[in-house]
Amino acid sequence: MAIRLGRRALLRAAGTAVLAMPALELTAPRRVHAGGTAPPKRFVIMYCGMSTGRDGFGQAAVPLNLGPGYDLPRSLLPLGTDKLTYGGTGFNVQSDVSVVSGLTIPWAESVGATPPPGGKSVEFHYNSVGPSVSGVRGAATRDNPANGPSADQIVADAIAGDTLHRVLSYRVQAVNYVGSNGGDGDSARISWQDQGGEIVGIDPIASPRLAYMSLFSGFVPPDPAEAVAAQFLLSRRRSVLDTLRVRTAALLPRMSGFDRNRMQQHFDELKGLEDRLDAMPPPTTGACELPPDPGDDPPIGDPHATTAEGNLDYTETAGYSGEEERATAMVDMIRMAFACDLSRVAAIRLTMDQTFLNMGPLSGAASDMHELTHGAVSDDAHGDAVGWHVKHFARLISLLGDTVELDGSTLLDHTTVVMLFEGGFGFDPEGGSDTSAHSTENMVALIGGRAGGLQGGLHIAAPGAHPATVVLSGMQAAGVAVDMLGEIGGNIPGLLA
Repeated sequence: MAIRLGRRALLRAAGTAVLAMPALELTAPRRVHAGGTAPPKRFVIMYCGMSTGRDGFGQAAVPLNLGPGYDLPRSLLPLGTDKLTYGGTGFNVQSDVSVVSGLTIPWAESVGATPPPGGKSVEFHYNSVGPSVSGVRGAATRDNPANGPSADQIVADAIAGDTLHRVLSYRVQAVNYVGSNGGDGDSARISWQDQGGEIVGIDPIASPRLAYMSLFSGFVPPDPAEAVAAQFLLSRRRSVLDTLRVRTAALLPRMSGFDRNRMQQHFDELKGLEDRLDAMPPPTTGACELPPDPGDDPPIGDPHATTAEGNLDYTETAGYSGEEERATAMVDMIRMAFACDLSRVAAIRLTMDQTFLNMGPLSGAASDMHELTHGAVSDDAHGDAVGWHVKHFARLISLLGDTVELDGSTLLDHTTVVMLFEGGFGFDPEGGSDTSAHSTENMVALIGGRAGGLQGGLHIAAPGAHPATVVLSGMQAAGVAVDMLGEIGGNIPGLLA
C-alpha cells in the first residue's frame, strides 16, 4: 500500500505494546507492495470526445516550437502557471508533460470498404476511440467498438497484481444530451476486454457516488480517533516507564550480567521509539486515507432541443450535469486509489463522442462543445473547451506529483498518463473538406508522468504516426514488455530515455 509509516502507524504500534521482554519491535505497514518495497507502476488513459481542431481555423493544441520549453497555446495553458480565462490557474506540470502532434488514424478508401490496419471507416464520429486505444482497425461502417483489447486491459494484465480493482473505468459526461439523453453504448466507453476470444465493452461508472462506494466501501484507513487514543495510551505508558526506570535503577546492579544487559537493552529500545515519535513530522499528503465523500451526484441535465429538421438546437439551460464537480471527484478517486494501492490502472473518458456538453457553465460560451469545433462563438471559446479537458489531465498530474510514496518518491515517478482526442484537423473523407475538424489527420496526444524514463517537457512532431504509438510508448514506460498494440507497432522516438 502506497503509504508512509507515519506518526499514526508508530502510535498504533506503541499503543499496543507491552512492557514484557523481549524488547518491542516496530510494526510494519499492514500491506507492502508485491515483489518488495519498490513502488509499483501505474497507468492512466484519458479520452476526450471532441477535436482539437476547428473548421477553417486549424489546431488549438499544437505549440509553435518543437523540443523542450514549448510554448503554451490557449488550450494548453492548464499545463503552465498562468491564470485561466475560465477560472483558476495552471498546475505547473509542463516539465512533466510532452505533447505529440501530427498523429493520424488512417481511413478506408471508400464508404463500406474495410479500413487499413489501425484504421477507421470513412465516416468521422463514433469510430476513432477503438483504433486509438486498441490499435485494431474498426468496422467498415460508422461504428466504434474496439476490435481488440484496449491498452488499459493489457496493462492491467501485466501490473495489476492482487489489487482489489483491476481497472478503474470511469466516465465524466453523465449522458449524451441529445434525443433519449442516454449514456449507454460504445460512444460512452473507453475500455474493451478480451473475454475468451470475444471483445466485450466495459461500461464505465459515470456516477461519482457509485465510484466512491465501489472503491472505498469497507476500506478502513488510519483513523484519527485511533491516533488520539493511542497518543493518550502512549503518554500513560511513558509515565509508567519513567516510574519503572527509577525503581529499576537500584535493581540493575543486583541483576546478573545477562539480565542486566537484557533489561537495559529493552529500555534503550523504548527510549529510541519515544525519540522517533517526537522527531517525526505529521503525515504528509502522501498518506493513504479515505477521501471526502462526494455526496449525492449532481442532477442529470436535460437534452438540448432539436429543430424541426431533427438537428440539435443549443439550449442554454440544458446539456450539463455538474461535469466540473464530477471530473474533480473522479480524478481525486483515481489518485487515492493509486495511493492506497487499491488499483494501478485507470481509464477515464471525460466526454462522449461528438460531445454536446454545454460550455456555458464551464466558460460562459453559449454553445455545446461540438458546435465550437464548427465555427460557433469564437476560436478562443473552442480553445477553452479543449483546455477544460486538459485542465483535469493537468490536475491529475499535479496530484500524483504531490503524493508521496513509502520510499519518499512520488506517485508520478511511477505513473504514465496518456490523453487522447476524438479528432484533429485536416482532410475529412466523409465531407470532402481539407480544413475540417471532422478529421483524424494532425491529431494531438498528451503524455505525462515519469515512469520508466518517460521524458517530459517536450513537443514532438510525429507526422503520420498513429495515436496508438503514443499509447504504446506509455505502456512501455509503465513496464509492459510489448512491441505492438493491436495492429500498430513502434513508439514515439524521444519519449523514452
